[in-house]
Order: sequence, then C-alpha cells, then structure tokens
Amino acid sequence: MEHKILAKAKGFYFMVVAVMMYYFLNEYIDVGLHVTFRHAFALVLFASAAALFLYKPNIARGVTVFGEACVYSTPLLVTTVVSLFIWFTGTVDTGVISRGLSGSFIYVNMLSFALGAGALLYVFGSRGVWYNLIAILLANLLMIATVIAENGLGAYFSEFVTLVTTFAGVTGDIIVQAEIHELAFCLGAYLIYLLYKPKKSFVYFILLFLSLFCFLSAFKRIAIIAIVIALAFGYLLKFIARFHPKTASGLMTGLTVLVILLLVGYVALIKMDAFELLEKAGINTSGRVEIYQAVDEFYEFSPSFLGNGIGFLTYQLNTFMNVGVASVHNDFLQHFIDLGFWGYLIWLFSITLLRVRYFGKRGNVENGIVTFMLTLYIIIVSTTDNTMNYPLLTGVLAMLMMGEGFSEKVRHTETKLFGYVSAENAEEERETLL
Repeated sequence: MEHKILAKAKGFYFMVVAVMMYYFLNEYIDVGLHVTFRHAFALVLFASAAALFLYKPNIARGVTVFGEACVYSTPLLVTTVVSLFIWFTGTVDTGVISRGLSGSFIYVNMLSFALGAGALLYVFGSRGVWYNLIAILLANLLMIATVIAENGLGAYFSEFVTLVTTFAGVTGDIIVQAEIHELAFCLGAYLIYLLYKPKKSFVYFILLFLSLFCFLSAFKRIAIIAIVIALAFGYLLKFIARFHPKTASGLMTGLTVLVILLLVGYVALIKMDAFELLEKAGINTSGRVEIYQAVDEFYEFSPSFLGNGIGFLTYQLNTFMNVGVASVHNDFLQHFIDLGFWGYLIWLFSITLLRVRYFGKRGNVENGIVTFMLTLYIIIVSTTDNTMNYPLLTGVLAMLMMGEGFSEKVRHTETKLFGYVSAENAEEERETLL
C-alpha cells in the first residue's frame, strides 16, 4: 500500500510540474537574467528525475533518455560552436554575443527542454508521451476556461464555429484570447502522432477530441497545412515500409537530403527578391517583403559568407532597425544570416538528417517515419514564423521522437550494457495508457 501511495504521489508531482511548465508562458524570474518559468520548470523536471535516478537508478532508462536528449539537442552545439568561431575571428559587438548566448541558453535552450521531456519518459516510461499530452491539454483548457468564464460559453462557441467555418478568415475578439500559438504548435505535433498511430480506445478518442478542440481554438493555418503534408508522407512511407522496409528507409534519407537542398534554395530565392515578385503578382506576404529588404544588407548568398553569430539579426532588429517587428519571422533566413553559408548547412543537417537517421537506426523504420514527419512539420511552420524559438515545441518534438518505441530502446540498451533485461523494463511493455 505504501509503495502504491508513493508511486501515485510521484506521478502527481511530475504532472503538476509539467502542467505549470505549459501554463506559465509569459512569466519569468529575474535573477539578473530573465529566466522564464517554463525553462525553470523544465529544469525542475530534469533535476527531480535525476534525484530519483540517484535514489533508485534505472540505468537503462537513464542512459537512453540522456543520450537521445543530447543527440536531439545537437543543433544547439552547432549554433554555439559556429558562433564562437565567428565571434573569435572577427570584431563583434558584445551586445550581439549577449543576445545570442541568452537566447540559446536562457530563453530557448534546446537541451533543457529535451531533458525535461526525457525526465517524463524516465519516470513514466513510454506512458510519458501521453502524460505530457495530458499536461498540455490541462494547461490549455484552463486558459480557455478563463476566457469562457469572462465572456460566456455561448459567445465563445459562436466565435469558435465562425473561426473554423471561415478557415480563420474571421476571428472574433473573444476567440482571439484563446490563440495560444505555442501550445497550438505543440498540439499540432501531437495530432500528427495521434492520427498516424490511431488506437481503438476510449482514452485515445478523448485525447484526440480535446487536442483538436484546443488546436482549432488557436487555428494556425500554416500548422494545418504542415500536418496534412507530414501525414501524407508518413502514410506513404508506412505503406512502402510494410513491404520493403529498407526501401522506405532509403527513401526517407533521400527526401531528407532533398529538404536540405530546398531550404538552401529557399534562402537563395529570398535573396533574389522572390517575395517581391509574389507581391507584384497580387499575393499578400504579410509585410515580409519589407522585412526581407530591410535585412538584405546583412548577408550574401555565397559560400564565402561566414555569418554574424547567433543572435545577430535579433539584436539588429530590436536595437537599430525600425521595421516594426522584433524578429524576421523566418527561422531559416535568420539562421543563414547568423551562421553563414556553411554553418547554415551544418545546422540544417543537425535538425534533419541526423535526427531521422539516429532515431530510425537499427532498422527502426517506424521511429524514423515519425521523426521524418515531425521534421517536415517543424520545417514547414518555420518557413513563415520563428517557430523554432518556441521552447515548449522543442520539448514536444523531443518527447515524440524519443518516446516512439521507447520501451524497446530501453531493453536494447539494458541488454547491451548488462546482457539481460530486468523485470522492471520487461514489464513496461504491458503498461500502457491507451
């Protein structure tokens, strides 16, 4: 009885911390540096799981989650090393260095949120994927409930129906309060996972319904497009893998290389004023032409362009330029300007091919497909926004990439380390939330 009470208390504690991480989006702690609550709670999750590991270690789980979190966070290492090279070989304003380091390690910090996701996997096993989704939904539903309490249930759902039926063409004053962009993108990633791996269970349908409701309350059109494209490729690869797993794996690699080439070409098109041509053709680019023209002086599309260091463009936009925005709303152009031609290529490799190949290793095609779909998703939504600067989305992508096939990976690690599978890790396969 005491063992069950302690287990439930442990689960309740980690769920409360996870909910608070997703709920407190704008608050921060001032310790000379502004540390966001969500970053602090991600670190609390990791520190708490580390304490449990020291008290009663599950070495196989610990090694698995820590190793995968580090591989997932390789882009942070890339941006740091490339930026250090740029800063030490040129004359750089200290404000740029400060902005770059604070953005990479204090605000976003990919490693912190990957370790936070890993903490939930360490504590709950493969069920951590679903407990993380429940934490997001609880936080989001609490925010929506606050909006409904202030404005009325009927008024909220009236604007919700209008929002959905007009495909976000008409957004009311009430429903706009529920536009929690970061959580919407997090739920978009989960919708890909839910729809790719459907379950015949009551809990699954409840989670799917609530995820759709919260996602549609924010209604990000680019995320819907990204979900459709990611799932289309996912279903195609899954169909091929059913008959020829190696062909599917090879196709994923080829498609990922193609994505890298397209993202290099995307920057080239921007440099050649492609968005200006779109405006002249009558396509509304939401002011991006003016933004891209304003930052055009900071880069050249050439192998000889070595970059300015991470945080450079954000520093320029916020300190010296009067273009009405604090970011360029294009993660790829921003990283090209900051990291340079070769640094950008290495960074692209780290967020695409490295992850797809690593999480799909040992013939784990299913995990590779999930990783590829999520990679497509983050790439598409980042072409028109600074979505990669959303730390919670970083954690969700880490959770889904690391969590797919987690129990099998733990058993493989334990066999490799000790030559056997412990009872605790062998039983995990039967413990499922769905």
